[in-house]
Amino acid sequence: MTKWLSAILLLVPFNLFAQSSERIPVIFDTRIGSGIDDALALGLILGSPELNLIGVTTVGGDTNQRALILSRYLTFTGRRSVPIAIGAEPQPKLELDAQSRFAYHPDVIFNRSIKPVKESAAEFMASRLKSTKGVTIIATGPMTNIARLLKDFPDSKSQIARIILSDAMLALDEPAAKTVFDSGVQLVVVPSSMVEGMKLDRVQLRKVFATETALSWQMRSLYEHWDGADAPITSALLVALAFKDDVAKAAKMANVLQIQRVDQNAFRKWYTERMADLLPPSKRPTPMVERRGFPTRIHVAEDFETDIERKWWMSGKPEKFTGLESSKRACRGMLTHDFDDLLGNPKAMHTAVIFNPVPGPPMGSRTRLSFRYLIKGSDTLRVQIYSLTNGYHRHLVVKDLKQGEWREATVEMIAARRPDGTGGELSENERIDDIQFYTDPTAELLIDDFFLYDDTPMDRSRPFPKRVLYTGLFDTGKQGKEWPGDFEIVAHGEADQWKYAKSIVKDGKPELRLYLRGERAVRETVKVKFRYYVTGTEGMTVVLGNGTKKKTHRAELKELKMGEWSIGEVEFDRKKFVEGETVDELRFELPNGAELRIDDVLVYEAGE
Repeated sequence: MTKWLSAILLLVPFNLFAQSSERIPVIFDTRIGSGIDDALALGLILGSPELNLIGVTTVGGDTNQRALILSRYLTFTGRRSVPIAIGAEPQPKLELDAQSRFAYHPDVIFNRSIKPVKESAAEFMASRLKSTKGVTIIATGPMTNIARLLKDFPDSKSQIARIILSDAMLALDEPAAKTVFDSGVQLVVVPSSMVEGMKLDRVQLRKVFATETALSWQMRSLYEHWDGADAPITSALLVALAFKDDVAKAAKMANVLQIQRVDQNAFRKWYTERMADLLPPSKRPTPMVERRGFPTRIHVAEDFETDIERKWWMSGKPEKFTGLESSKRACRGMLTHDFDDLLGNPKAMHTAVIFNPVPGPPMGSRTRLSFRYLIKGSDTLRVQIYSLTNGYHRHLVVKDLKQGEWREATVEMIAARRPDGTGGELSENERIDDIQFYTDPTAELLIDDFFLYDDTPMDRSRPFPKRVLYTGLFDTGKQGKEWPGDFEIVAHGEADQWKYAKSIVKDGKPELRLYLRGERAVRETVKVKFRYYVTGTEGMTVVLGNGTKKKTHRAELKELKMGEWSIGEVEFDRKKFVEGETVDELRFELPNGAELRIDDVLVYEAGE
């Protein structure tokens, strides 16, 4: 360390920064190709669901060749969406090692891999910082690119949450290092003396590479190109400091946090176990679980009985005469390519049923998927789901299925992972799309009666619904398009992204009417369950009927709790419906002066 840096780092005891529960956006400013530690660090970034990699920039020496290494690495691990930016000349001298030959591959040479953006590293970082708040920059090389960012785009300072770096590379570009340290941006500095000798041995590396995923193959390939044995993981420590607050102890002065103590053995063990746990779903046992009690919330339900939601069927066609007494139609799987265009095999064909639950509802912490299936010609089913929040697919694999007869299955969706084992668990409020069922292309598959829901945490006494006619959640989608009816969609609070339906005044009277997007047949006694917040009345009338045919059924709800969110439920006796009757709307009638808010509406037939 230079004298001016030593003067700055007269530090006092300090605990590491508090962490956010949301995914942390990071930019990786890397010298990949000079030492193996950056390849292992990039693997940790891609394997950590806590992080959102919004870009990679290259620094030091031949930044173009480093970018070609990254092009192959990110392409082959299904991360084409991660942009690469090249550090502009001049750059401090920093030699590439034998890993440079990793870029000599037909996919790179013949332009089949992703290409770097036209912007320089500094320009790219400025544009990403402008569009993304609270970015952490992880810098493993000299400060050249970051200093240019701070000089040429001074407004970017306020968008940087922190810069995490090692002092090992600072001397390669001391003027740039001084610019960064004088900027006032929060810095986290790892002294090279603190991590000297922190390496993975051959045994630990074998565990890291043993997952045999696209990610582990690329890490292993770079390791085999590298001329070394035990692999340093200093850069991986910089990555861990972005989200793991118990990995080290720090001290602080001004804008600098200096790492004071690292338990090297503990970090080696943690890194090895985290990377070794990135098993592909095919290697993770996925047991089926019991469908227990009435769910907290049903996000999506489909029984394929009507064509109301047919526009959401992405693969599959309806089929009658299913052999089920309780079902008139099921959905037969059709041949298709994998919808996972990032990590799926783009050439492989599958028999699949795929449903797109517009408008992409947010999940809970205990999400399960329950469905009925009939499969022939294979005993394996892949259940896949797409995350709108994260922009990637996760799946789980169910094996040893009984063939040739209808069976019911329920799986824990938190067990789903990306094909390379990354992605982490389905998280609270994560928005999903596309519920997908895949099997072998020569196999036969029928799917029926599926429910995506939050498992109830307490009440097991109420049975799971037998059939769902309608769910109204309002959190996503637009009134009139996804949620037709007479009402207003309103956010729960200024800082709350989730929403409810609010009554409007129509013809001088308060009204809240939900159209069920089409006619739905009534077979048994129907119940309507919902959350409500009402003012101005202690009673209301819930009307279920067919507005087109002018046929209605009414149920009174009295002794309402005013001024607080509560649960309401009414029942419509099947005996009062004529044979073959359908319903297409749900209405809440209120006296003048009253106002009603509703959420989590469920129209269903009770199970046994």
